[in-house]
Amino acid sequence: MTPSDLSPRLDVLRGKGRFSARTLDDFAAYVTSAPDEALFRMSPLRYAASHGLDEQEGIELFLHATHVGILDFAWGMLCPGCMAFLTTAGGLRSLQSKHCNFCNLHLDGFLDDRVEVAFTVAPSARRIRFHAPDTVDLREDAIRLYFSSSVAPASRPHHALGESILAAGRVLPGEAHSASVDFAEAGQFVLLAPAGHVAVYVRAQAGGAREASFDLLDGRAIPARVDVGTGRVDLRMLNRTTHAVGYFVAPVGNTWPDPAEPGRPLTHPLLPYLTGARLVSSQSFRDLFRAESIPSEGGLELKRVTVLFTDLTGSTALYERVGDLRAYDLVRKHFSVLRSIAAAQGGAIVKTIGDAVMASFAEPIHAIGAAILMNRAIAELKEADLLLKIGLHTGPCIAVELNERLDYFGRTVNIAARVQGLARAGEIVCTSEVFEAPGVAPAVDAAELVAAHATAPLKGIAGEVAVVRMVRAGAEAPLSLP
Repeated sequence: MTPSDLSPRLDVLRGKGRFSARTLDDFAAYVTSAPDEALFRMSPLRYAASHGLDEQEGIELFLHATHVGILDFAWGMLCPGCMAFLTTAGGLRSLQSKHCNFCNLHLDGFLDDRVEVAFTVAPSARRIRFHAPDTVDLREDAIRLYFSSSVAPASRPHHALGESILAAGRVLPGEAHSASVDFAEAGQFVLLAPAGHVAVYVRAQAGGAREASFDLLDGRAIPARVDVGTGRVDLRMLNRTTHAVGYFVAPVGNTWPDPAEPGRPLTHPLLPYLTGARLVSSQSFRDLFRAESIPSEGGLELKRVTVLFTDLTGSTALYERVGDLRAYDLVRKHFSVLRSIAAAQGGAIVKTIGDAVMASFAEPIHAIGAAILMNRAIAELKEADLLLKIGLHTGPCIAVELNERLDYFGRTVNIAARVQGLARAGEIVCTSEVFEAPGVAPAVDAAELVAAHATAPLKGIAGEVAVVRMVRAGAEAPLSLP
């Protein structure tokens, strides 16, 4: 496809007025001229860095380009051990069980920062070989096809793995398949089926068997270890999944964890990538892809989301004072202002509740910046009765799809809502977790706000919670408790 062929879709983007002509021209040139591998599982953060854009503009560009059909995006769970880009149910289960049989690693903590959202040029915009993964040469492209582009193929382990492949192939669903592999020397080898996060460790010894059989399932193999002889050996496998399984065979060593040494992860120089947590906190994602499912049964467990609640004071009196139409217009304008500020700070409005707003941000510094700007903006409406009360907390959340919208649930949301209840009109109250996050205290000082530290009981929350109240200089007063 040439730049002129992209014109109708680019015209839609130009019509939005969000991007400069130069930004769109550079993007069109990249989509039409970059090599296939550069257009497969792209990172908007890396694209932004190489094309003179800030990260948020890169994310916005890729999301809007997806919406008009130039790009597609995919969610993938990145294995901390091997950086496989996992999309199959079995592969995800093998990580969510907290022990990765594939890499022989025990996994602790949350995995949301290992959820990558990667973008690929859409087939209708330009065909690349990765659109037909069952036909690509696995010796050449297995690393790009199965692993994150944020580490492969530039990392040393993956580069070495690509150079040491002894055999590669595909097994169709239900097919019995045999691979003839020459194990020239005794040692440890591994057959990898990365898309399903499957590994079969092979120990080759002089005088051993000339064949070995195993079944490939989604997320595991039975058996997971076999012994064979040196020299030419037949590895016989039965694909018991519902999809084609690509595999390759390589030595264990510097390129892969040794099964005899569990818990030793590979080290990878990671390039920037867009995390799922950051994506779901983007206003454009919520607006453009409202029915897009999150890639996890029962919700996506996020390690940290900063939740912001506002409440508009004085709105009831405003209806009495200026009448329904004028008051409604001001309240609606207030929602629009808050939405624009949240989006500009990389966050999103999750929902409105009466005159209140719930917003989410990937980082506390972005949330506090939004809170400061929101207070100023509402004050500039010059309606004396209208002021915001704002509360913030940061911590783990569960992101779920509810009524075709992404929503958040959990203790973090409850605390943020209760903390908002501590604020008086025109005040911002946050928990110490927010205030102590990088960059927050300097941002508060730069906004010429006075920070007062205290502890407060919150309804339904055990114990007292450390909070920080921020007010304009000269407006200090004791915390109001619910």
